[in-house]
Amino acid sequence: MPQSPTLRNYSARERDPAVDTLLHWVRNLLRLSNSRMLGAAARQVDLVSQRFRKKYLPLPVRALISLCQPIDPLRRYRNLPPIELVIPFVEKDLAALPIVLAAAKRNIRNPLATVTLITPRDAEGKGPRFASPDSSRALDLILERNPDVRVLFDQDILGAALLTELNARFGAGDRNAGWVMQQLIKLSAAHQSQEIGALILDADTVMLSPKTWIRRDKRQLLQIANEYHADFMRHVLMYFGVPKKHKLSFITHHQLMQPEVVQRMFPQGSESLLDWWKSSTDPIGRDLGDYEAYGCFLAHHYPERVAYGSFGNLFSPHLARFM
Repeated sequence: MPQSPTLRNYSARERDPAVDTLLHWVRNLLRLSNSRMLGAAARQVDLVSQRFRKKYLPLPVRALISLCQPIDPLRRYRNLPPIELVIPFVEKDLAALPIVLAAAKRNIRNPLATVTLITPRDAEGKGPRFASPDSSRALDLILERNPDVRVLFDQDILGAALLTELNARFGAGDRNAGWVMQQLIKLSAAHQSQEIGALILDADTVMLSPKTWIRRDKRQLLQIANEYHADFMRHVLMYFGVPKKHKLSFITHHQLMQPEVVQRMFPQGSESLLDWWKSSTDPIGRDLGDYEAYGCFLAHHYPERVAYGSFGNLFSPHLARFM
C-alpha cells in the first residue's frame, strides 16, 4: 500500500512535521489570547538570554516568541486613519495576486485610501513588462474586478539617480537587479505616500487575520518574525547607527511604513536611498533589508509608536500550488 506523501511546510525553511504540528497547535491557542502582557514576557526571554549567549536564539525559540505576540494588539481602537496598500509584483506573481489582494482587503481594519500595484514597465514604455499576452489579460481582469486599484511602474517610483545607477551597475534584464530593485521600490513608495502609513505587502504573502495597522496618534503594529539575518542587522547598525535591542527579526514580508519615519531615514529621497545601496558590502546588496531597516529604526527612534505583534500570516514562494 503506497504511503501518503509527507506534507511540506511551504515557508522560508522546511521544518520537522512534528515541530510544525506543535507550532500549529500552540499558534491557534495563542491567537485566542491576543495578550500584550504575554508578548512582553516572551520578548523579555530574548533580553535575558543575551546575558548568557551572544548568538541569537535557535529557530524554535524565536518562533515561540513570535507566536506569543498578540495577533492584533490595536484591535480595540476605532476611528482609524486611512492607509495606502502597496503591492510590488512581477509577471510570475499574477496567478497568486487575486488571492493576495482579496485577503489584504478583507483583513486590513484601517480604511484603504489607495491601493497601488507596482510593476516594471516594458522597453517601449507602453505598459507592463510581460512576456505573455495572457499576463496582460490577467492583469486587466484583476483591475476590472478591483476598480479601486491603480497600477504604477517601477520607473514612476524610482528617481533618476536610482534608475541611472541600476542601469549602469546591472544593465537591462540582469536577474541580480531584482533583489536591490525590490528594496528600493518598497522604500521609495513608502517615502512618497500621502497617507499616514503605507502597508507594503509582498506579492507572495497572504494575510490570514484581521489586523489594525496604525492609530491616529501614529502608534503602529510592528510584527516579529522567526527569521534571522545577521547581515541585515550588521548593515543597519553600520549605516543608521541603530543597535539591535532584541535579537529578533522584522522580516515578515509585509510591513506598515510611516512616510514620516522613512523620510527621516532617507532625508534626500532617491539620493539617500542610493547612498544606502552603495554602502552595502555585498556586490548585489544582499545585506540590505528594507523591513529590517525600518523596524529597527522605528523601534529605536520612536519606541512610543510601536505595538509589537505576531507575524501570523502565510508566506510561500510556492503560493500558486495552493490554488
